[in-house]
Amino acid sequence: MSEDQINGSNEPLTCSVSLEPGYAVVSVAGDIDASTEDLFRDGLASVLSDGVLRVVVDLDGVAFLASAGIGVLMGVRRVLADGGGTLVLAAPHGEVAQVLSMTGVSEVIPVTASVADAVARLDG
Repeated sequence: MSEDQINGSNEPLTCSVSLEPGYAVVSVAGDIDASTEDLFRDGLASVLSDGVLRVVVDLDGVAFLASAGIGVLMGVRRVLADGGGTLVLAAPHGEVAQVLSMTGVSEVIPVTASVADAVARLDG
């Protein structure tokens, strides 16, 4: 397992990537908005550039998800789907879970209660 920390100098968002056999978990902490959108995209793009086709995004540490973040998630989902891959979102809570539901993202991208459930969903 390798850990990469992707941080901007003063960005309030962190993405840590855990590469596992056959999939990757991207754990995100902080707010995902217009000011952190590029950092979020870069974190996910680094996994895609490694050729990983099964990705879990752990949203447990995210308190705010703006439309910019939804755009990133939908773009990553499209890239993965075009390559025969899968994106699953794990552990959103509070406002983030509401945003995913209200915007219809949860109808397109599977959302689970935990990373373990998300990993299991990758196989299903």
